[in-house]
Amino acid sequence: MVTNLPISRRLMLFLPLLLVALSVTAWFGLSELHDDLLNDRKEEIRSLVQVARGVADYWHDKEVSGQMTREQAQQAARDQLWRLRFGNNIYFFIQTYDGVTVLQLNRELEGKNRLDVVDADGKPTVRMQIEAAKRGGDVIYYRQTRTGGEGTGADAIDKMAFALGYEPWQWAVCTGIYIDDVDTIYWHSALLYGGLLLIVLAVTAALSYLISRSISQPLETVTDAMTRLADGDLSVDVPFSSDRHELGKLAHALQVFKTNRRHAEDLAREQAAEQAEKLRRQEVVESLIAGFRDRSGRIIAAASSAAGQVQDHAVKLAEMAAQSQSRVDAVTSAANDTSGNVQTIAGAAEELSAAVREVNQQVTQSTDVAAQAVDQADQTSVTMAGLTEAAQRIGSIVTVIQDIASQTNLLALNATIEAARAGDAGKGFAVVASEVKTLANQTTKATEEIQTHVASIQAETARANDAISGIGRTVAEMRNISASIAAAMEEQGATTQEIARNISLAADRTRTVSTHISGVAEAALATNSAAGALKGASDSLRQEAGVLTSEMTAFFDSIRRA
Repeated sequence: MVTNLPISRRLMLFLPLLLVALSVTAWFGLSELHDDLLNDRKEEIRSLVQVARGVADYWHDKEVSGQMTREQAQQAARDQLWRLRFGNNIYFFIQTYDGVTVLQLNRELEGKNRLDVVDADGKPTVRMQIEAAKRGGDVIYYRQTRTGGEGTGADAIDKMAFALGYEPWQWAVCTGIYIDDVDTIYWHSALLYGGLLLIVLAVTAALSYLISRSISQPLETVTDAMTRLADGDLSVDVPFSSDRHELGKLAHALQVFKTNRRHAEDLAREQAAEQAEKLRRQEVVESLIAGFRDRSGRIIAAASSAAGQVQDHAVKLAEMAAQSQSRVDAVTSAANDTSGNVQTIAGAAEELSAAVREVNQQVTQSTDVAAQAVDQADQTSVTMAGLTEAAQRIGSIVTVIQDIASQTNLLALNATIEAARAGDAGKGFAVVASEVKTLANQTTKATEEIQTHVASIQAETARANDAISGIGRTVAEMRNISASIAAAMEEQGATTQEIARNISLAADRTRTVSTHISGVAEAALATNSAAGALKGASDSLRQEAGVLTSEMTAFFDSIRRA
């Protein structure tokens, strides 16, 4: 288990983990470096192919302008591209979409159909170039010799090519670059990373060893000091106790343990001396206790005897108080019953008196209300008489209006006759006369309807006046009856108040008797309580005497054992 390993070995356990982490980091770095190198080569040959396309565009423009034929333009473009060289022998080569070589480093291959040519691994390089060109430009990988031949076996080298189609002439314009230097740079970097990794591991291992020794050696020293302290050797010096690191804190705690251990031993020696002194004092105390026990025993026996006599007298006094209490209880019960009955009668008398006063008040109010009702009935009669008179006046006015309407109708009739006699000159007057006649007729009808309503009002008013007169008479009779009842209730109230006053006086006398009897009962109860308390005190005194005897015995035994 890792927990059982020494600290120095535990610190060395992270080295394999560090090796794995650094190795993974180096692998990712090398992979990214390899990809970056390939991307750089890819961008380089793509740019060169764009240059070749620009050359082809130049000569194609010549063809389009009529300055050259297609064969002349294509030949000029081939010659110019064949002369171009870049970097480490980078050149251009061109295939038609049919597989015929148009431009090649070896001019003898031009004009030949090389569609079925393969590289050292059997890949159809020409077909791959044409397909990449038709896709709009792409990168292909194959193997061939540095002289441009396909080669076999160890002579073939990895090569990257970029093919771009030139549609006007159906060309696959290509250029390539050998990428064996990428592997060389990759492995060179891998060796460099490996060397740095070994150096880092060596330095880390050395530092880990030094750190582990700087921890393990002081820890062994402190452990040795701790073992000697556990064996009782207090002369050992605790190292690193003044340091502020974790080991120093441990050493400081060990120093505190050493100091406390020394203090504990000093305390043990002091306790041994105190124990010897304690034994000497115990012998002296035992001799004193023996004499004190004899004297206190005699005193407690006398106190216990006196307590017994007091207890006997307290019992007799309690019996006498109990007899007095029973007699007082009987008298108190009778007085309380009498007082309760009187109180009940007094309460009933008070309630009767209050009821009489309430009835008298209600009768008085009823009389007042009856008087008000009579006054209101009289006023209503007067109002109804005025209403009857007003209705009669309205009838008279309606009669006058009917007369005026009849006369107006007659005048309109006369005016109509006169207008008819006047001929055309009286037509306008005839129209006015007709309207006046119409209004007169309407007025007559309205006054007849008003007269009908006024007659109804007069009849209803007469009936209401008769009913109000009857109500006034009935209310007057009620007022007389209420007055008689009020007089009788006043006499009854005076009698009831006199009865209530006498009963209240009897109740006060009964309460006074109950109060005096209660005082006697309380005195008897107090006597009984005092007798009980005296008996309890005598019992407590005897018990305390026994407890005191037991406590003194236990105290003397404790002192003897101490």
